Amino acid sequence: MSNSEIINILDNDGIVTGTMSRDEAENDNHATENVLVFIFNSSGRVWVQLRPMDKKHYPGLWDISACGGVLTSESNREAAFRETKEETGLDVDLIYVDTFLNVFPGDNGEERRRMSSLYIGFSDENPAINDEVDDFKDWNPLELRSHVIGNESLYIPSFIVELDMAMNAVEGLNLNKARQNTDSAIPN
Repeated sequence: MSNSEIINILDNDGIVTGTMSRDEAENDNHATENVLVFIFNSSGRVWVQLRPMDKKHYPGLWDISACGGVLTSESNREAAFRETKEETGLDVDLIYVDTFLNVFPGDNGEERRRMSSLYIGFSDENPAINDEVDDFKDWNPLELRSHVIGNESLYIPSFIVELDMAMNAVEGLNLNKARQNTDSAIPN
């Protein structure tokens, strides 16, 4: 996303109160909308990305599979597909999980607020390194969670909250599949 693109500004209740450029919104530390995407493969592993050192926020830290701001001209779902394609190179079907107020420390200790819409997707393709991402690594989600807890300084500040939500969503999908398989195996 370009810093000159127009995004929505939100009040404390998540209501859109206006629009402005991304640069202005970030400089004034307004609450804005963003999308968060976790991509899992069929083995249950999840992709994380290494942010380039030239990123304005959290350079050189590990981040979720894809994320970014929502433009005023697009829906959250459209933004999730766009950010996934831009950052991973993948065209993935995405499943909406939840929208929540994501509050986390900024680079200078200030409080950042995002109305975050979380999505999960599944693909056995490998994401492609590009200008937006320095590296990708796939992890077993439980091992990743343990690594984050022991190495918080290597990850963006909101990582563990977002990962937990994505892991719960995948677990819910797996439970639903198991129930469906059990229900279809029961004779009438």
